[in-house]
Amino acid sequence: MAKVLVIEDEKGIREVLADILGLAGYGVETAPNGKEGYHAILTLKPDLVLCDVNMPDLSGFDLLSAINQKLENEIVPPFLFLTANVEPEDIRAGLKLGADDYITKPFDHKEILEIVKLRLDKRKKLTGLKSQEQLSTKEPSFSKLAIPSDEGLEIIPFEDIIRCEADRAYCNFVLKSGKKVLVAKPMKDFEERLIAHNFFKVHKSTIVNLNYTEKYLNGKGGQLKMADGELVAVSVRKKKELLDLLKSDF
Repeated sequence: MAKVLVIEDEKGIREVLADILGLAGYGVETAPNGKEGYHAILTLKPDLVLCDVNMPDLSGFDLLSAINQKLENEIVPPFLFLTANVEPEDIRAGLKLGADDYITKPFDHKEILEIVKLRLDKRKKLTGLKSQEQLSTKEPSFSKLAIPSDEGLEIIPFEDIIRCEADRAYCNFVLKSGKKVLVAKPMKDFEERLIAHNFFKVHKSTIVNLNYTEKYLNGKGGQLKMADGELVAVSVRKKKELLDLLKSDF
């Protein structure tokens, strides 16, 4: 049973959220302010945090910043912010700190449960992938891609590739190590093999590894925040197909 921590200074909202999540089968703990929420995160180690932004003494943003510093070398649980104000600068501030999503007040009960489930499923999959990487001692040859670069032929596991970006007649492979490999071939030469290994073409110039997507940002087309912190544009015609994939156990 997943544990959800609700941090909200308004008692009525806090109790409603606890009831919604409890009836859905989650283990629920609550905190009435940011300071108590900080200690609850460290002691209870919740699987997800649902946190109000505007709280006295310690705001939601300040709380997440403090948790990031405290858990610098550990996995921070998914953070969903509750707010009545959805100004662009607030969204950017939260995303910069690592927020996973925003839920606006007044909220819809069904929306709360859908977002919580999506984020918990996503974190479970990403955590599982990391555990699998640690246990794996040898990668089979078919799980790797041969990329001709200036340094010669590089053999790179698909799971090490975050995305492939078109650059005229060239393409760039962005790796999880932070390295970028420029290839003197068009992206279309690798498209079929990438898509066969859990990649998705979000735009005519970008193919992403679905395992390294962190959050989807709404818009006409929209954007994906990747694991390396970069935002990738999503074309309008690819939006629905992508969202369907992200909501499933891809």
